[in-house]
Amino acid sequence: MYEFQGVIGYFSILGLMILEGIGFPIPSEIIMPLTGYYSHQGSLNLFLAVLVGSLGSLTGSIIDYFIGLKLGLPFLKKYGKIFRLTEDKLERLNGWFAKHGSLSVFSLRFVPEIRALISFPAGIASMSLLKFIVFTFAGHIIWDSVLSVLGYIFYNQINYVIMLAEKSDYYILGAFIVVLVIGIIYWKFKK
Repeated sequence: MYEFQGVIGYFSILGLMILEGIGFPIPSEIIMPLTGYYSHQGSLNLFLAVLVGSLGSLTGSIIDYFIGLKLGLPFLKKYGKIFRLTEDKLERLNGWFAKHGSLSVFSLRFVPEIRALISFPAGIASMSLLKFIVFTFAGHIIWDSVLSVLGYIFYNQINYVIMLAEKSDYYILGAFIVVLVIGIIYWKFKK
C-alpha cells in the first residue's frame, strides 16, 4: 500500500489536491482523511499536511477560475445553447452570481462535486481574484481540516480496514469504499 511519507508524501498530497481542485475525480474525502491517518502514525505533520492539501485545492481552483475568466460569457453565449443556456438565463445567472458570488464560492466548497465547479462561474463573472482566493481558501482549509482531523481521530478504524484489505488483497477495502460512496450519495440525495 502506498504511504504518504516525508517530502514525497507532501508533494503527493499537493499534486492530488491540485487535480481534485481542477475537478478530476480524485476525492478529497479520501485523500485528506488519509493525511490525518498518516499524521497519527507520525509520517506527516497534520498542520502542514492540511496546509499543503488546501494550497493544492486552491491552485486547482485558480486554474478553473482563469479558464472561466478567459472563456467567459462570449463562450457561453456562443455555445450555451448546447446546455440550454439562453442569453436571458445567462444574464440572470450572472446577476445572481454578482449578488451572491462570495457566499457561493465559500459555501459550495463544502459540497462534493460542486466544490470544483464553482470556480468557473466565479471566473466567468470576473469576480475579484483576491476575493476569490480568500473565500476559496477559507472554504478549502475548513473542509480539509475537518476531513484530516476525522482521519486522525479514526486512526484505529482506518488502520483496521487497511489491515483487513492487506490480508484480503484489497477486496474488503474496495467494498468499504463502494459502501461509503453509496452511503454519501444516498445521504446527499436524501437531503
